[in-house]
Amino acid sequence: MSAPPRTPHPVPDHIPAHLHHAFAWTGGRAIPEHCPYRPGDHVKMHGYSGYPAPGHRRTGFRGWVVATVGGTILTGITETGEEWWEEWGDLEPADTPVNPWGHCSCCREERLALRRAELRTRGEQLGLFS
Repeated sequence: MSAPPRTPHPVPDHIPAHLHHAFAWTGGRAIPEHCPYRPGDHVKMHGYSGYPAPGHRRTGFRGWVVATVGGTILTGITETGEEWWEEWGDLEPADTPVNPWGHCSCCREERLALRRAELRTRGEQLGLFS
């Protein structure tokens, strides 16, 4: 007995055109109503360089939610087209502001830019020494 044919997931308009196929054919079922995320939501997961196993827990990612593969496990695609599976509690909306004092490996450039901007607003206090 063979499995029923798979049907593609509907692709929201905001997904980049080159990722439509990857989004449509990512595995999974419909997301339950109590889940905080919906298909097509842009999310991120922070990665930490000290994590013992290679993968997204070490590098972090930004991507879109597609479906669910378990009680609290979502699946989706990254901005580079890779498939991911993660607990929805480990995700956060992609537009969440970067924590300037965080230690994740994925937001390093954004944190440096925030710190540089803060230092520029402070100015120099050379008048204190004259």
